[in-house]
Amino acid sequence: MRERCEAADMVIKGKVKKSIKKQISSQGFAEVDLTLDQIEKLHLINDDRGMNRENERFWKLVRAIRDHGYASTDPLRIFYLDDSFVLVDGGHRLTAARKVAEEWLSNLFREKVHYISCLVTEGPLQDSADTGNRSLPA
Repeated sequence: MRERCEAADMVIKGKVKKSIKKQISSQGFAEVDLTLDQIEKLHLINDDRGMNRENERFWKLVRAIRDHGYASTDPLRIFYLDDSFVLVDGGHRLTAARKVAEEWLSNLFREKVHYISCLVTEGPLQDSADTGNRSLPA
């Protein structure tokens, strides 16, 4: 895992968007480990799930990150679409990671969120050639 982080760090130093776009154009996808600051530079669309007190799934994620740190085993799924980055899977995890990272007391002895794995691919294919509509998965 450390080798992957080092390789990802080398790829994304400097201009995050430019590095990801370059990987997508050469490989068709980009698999990168990003810090929360680097994710902010992407200006993701659809990335905030809110902190609704009644959303039990969200609060379970927050508690898990507080207790064990962020486990970056399931990457955020991001589409690169029309020169924008759209988060299509992982919004609750990202919002929970942001919340815990802001908590001074939770991070007092050990930083809880280091890197977040992201898989960036080109946006979804059109549903049919004659409609010209782009749709995001449900």
